[in-house]
Amino acid sequence: MSFWKKTRPIVGLAPMDGITDAPMRQITARYGQPEVIFTEFVNVEYAAAQPNKLFNRFWYSSDQRPIVVQLSGVNPDLFYQFALIAAELGFDGIDINMGCPAKSVTARGGGAKLIGNKKLVEKLILSVNKGLDDWQKGKGLDSLDKNLFLALEKTRQKNRQWGGVNKAKKSPPALSIKTRLGIDRPLVEDWLNFLLSLPIETLIVHGRLVSQGHSGLVDWVSLSRAADFAGRENKAFIGNGGIGSFREGEEVCQKYNLDGVLIGRGALGNPWVFTNQKVAKEEKLLVMMEHARCFVDLFGEDNFVVLRKHLAWYAAGFPGAKKLRVELVRTSCLSEVEKIVNHFYLIFN
Repeated sequence: MSFWKKTRPIVGLAPMDGITDAPMRQITARYGQPEVIFTEFVNVEYAAAQPNKLFNRFWYSSDQRPIVVQLSGVNPDLFYQFALIAAELGFDGIDINMGCPAKSVTARGGGAKLIGNKKLVEKLILSVNKGLDDWQKGKGLDSLDKNLFLALEKTRQKNRQWGGVNKAKKSPPALSIKTRLGIDRPLVEDWLNFLLSLPIETLIVHGRLVSQGHSGLVDWVSLSRAADFAGRENKAFIGNGGIGSFREGEEVCQKYNLDGVLIGRGALGNPWVFTNQKVAKEEKLLVMMEHARCFVDLFGEDNFVVLRKHLAWYAAGFPGAKKLRVELVRTSCLSEVEKIVNHFYLIFN
């Protein structure tokens, strides 16, 4: 039985580009233990062109299970290849991004630009399913581009050494789609019903329109209607948008008859959002330091600037947080963070 059908309600970590990287997921798994965790999206066209640069998005540990890798793009042949790669790396699920409103994504026809493009969407889903079927039959890997195969082997070794991922799962990843209600009006019957007719296991819908971006009210009533359609198809339906706590997620699921929700921005600097636990600033800062060390262990200090936003998110909700935040976003190495945090303790304790 797929993980999507084992637990109700599901409250998981949403995919966020540039945010749900391996260190963030590791800390969230350790202190929040959400029922499912998503990677940031992997654009198949970019990853095929620059595998050495982008395959770190496939890094994960066994602590993060069940883990879903999110793929984006528009090339059916590459979706076939990356379905093989995801299965071989042992991911529990594959999710197809059909909702990201970022111009860098939609300009190339992917993300939210796929809404309404039924012909291409069907091709992408069939390509992924063919890849998963071939993987189960022991076929397909020999068709991978040489550079992709080498990147796959390096990633498998990394996941084994760092994450304790010993071998691929015998069953293929569960397939899902993550999208939005529509472009400028809800398209429950036309768009969401079409997606539910495809060979997928789960539909995940952000309850805002593409035109809303990340602001405005979440249309839970429309999501509830879509959930009814999903139930008739015997498919799981997950809502997303604006959930700020585990308790709120449970309440929304019960009120609108959803199988689960994903939490995105509510988890920034707050892995405890999945536990309803309120933590003191001391624990926040200790975990922030753990997050920073994990980041440096995986990525080194050359990319330290990427970590700054995470440090800033931890520094919130306690006296002196603003001043601390200002200093943390200027750091360029782990020792600077340690020095700033130690100085903060001297002043505010």
